[in-house]
Amino acid sequence: MSIPAVVQSAIDSWSDVYGNHQIISVAVRYLHLASIVVGGGTALAADRQVLRAVRSGPSVRSEVVAAVHGAHRVVVPALAVIVTTGLAMTLSDTETFLVSPPFWSKMALVGLLLLNGLGLVAAERVVTKQRPKGWLWLGVTSATSLLLWLGTLFAGVWLTVAA
Repeated sequence: MSIPAVVQSAIDSWSDVYGNHQIISVAVRYLHLASIVVGGGTALAADRQVLRAVRSGPSVRSEVVAAVHGAHRVVVPALAVIVTTGLAMTLSDTETFLVSPPFWSKMALVGLLLLNGLGLVAAERVVTKQRPKGWLWLGVTSATSLLLWLGTLFAGVWLTVAA
């Protein structure tokens, strides 16, 4: 499958700018990592609160649901920046990344992370409606979120070494 000439030209231009202007490549990487720290850190903290609340009583749970809901206001924009900067880095060297197994492993984990995030939001809605069984679902999606954030970070480190 060939890429249309206009698209290839845009990719080549971006690759040239990214490769020849260190401040741009540093800024893109910084935004990517800062968003991982802020978004991932917020998500991990919220996931830990949920896992603690699953084992506790109803008195703690209402506060946790509010905290998790508030965490989404940080995590969702951070994910948008992560995806945007990740795409920018990928387009800077498509020959390397698109044939790299570590790259595709990371992309699979990112996809699973995003899908799990949808499940987490749905579980939060169930819990908000005072349905106790929703806490099991919220606990499972939070535990999965923890593992996926850390696994994605590992895959990113692997990618920097392998690329």
